[in-house]
Amino acid sequence: MSNKITIAVIAGVFFAGTAAWGADLSPEASLKKIFPDMKIESLQPTPIKGVFEVVTDRGLIYYAPEAECLIAGSIITKEGKNITQQRSEEIFKRKEKILLEIAKALPLDKAVKIGTGRHTVIEFTDPNCSYCRKAFQVLAKKEDMTRYIFFFPLSKASSDKVQHILCAADRVGAYKEAFSGQLDKKPLTPPCDSAEVTTLMKIHRDQARRLGIEGTPFFIIDGHIVAGADIPVIEKLLAAPVK
Repeated sequence: MSNKITIAVIAGVFFAGTAAWGADLSPEASLKKIFPDMKIESLQPTPIKGVFEVVTDRGLIYYAPEAECLIAGSIITKEGKNITQQRSEEIFKRKEKILLEIAKALPLDKAVKIGTGRHTVIEFTDPNCSYCRKAFQVLAKKEDMTRYIFFFPLSKASSDKVQHILCAADRVGAYKEAFSGQLDKKPLTPPCDSAEVTTLMKIHRDQARRLGIEGTPFFIIDGHIVAGADIPVIEKLLAAPVK
């Protein structure tokens, strides 16, 4: 290890085996062989010999091919510079730029719209997701927003509630009932037999997949991506002047 750089291990070291790293395999080939289910976006050397930066769909991690292990932590220089944090911010900004370009084509007329305020909030949510409900409670108290809600149900029970919402004459009212828990123990009326609703649910799912969304909630607030119910960030964005 370089005497100028240390690794502050946060989540630990994850071993895949004890066999020596095959010299005939590249670091990327070795990683794919040992962790075949990992979605790898990029792999590149770090300043530490034998340790590689791996960008996955879930974030940044490190790989040591000779030890055949993943390292979850931060690389910090002796000057106190957090290289991992810097790289994570660079990666996020690059992804955010790409996602915002994709988001320009979102069919907002197919979303459930609430309000006509200055702040634009685009939301992908699931009625049975506890974090989505937490965000719902926060947003329900805010004003000066125009919200566009797309549904991305992650279970059959959630899908049934989404269908109930989209079948309702008052979709906004049904949305509020679902996310406030009023429908949890209430038998849902038989879903409407509507090709329009079936098509609409597919449109919502397809838009989520175009953005690479795998979990909920997911927000685009005034041109900023917020993945998850990060309430402090959400409140900060809604408190900022609208550009």
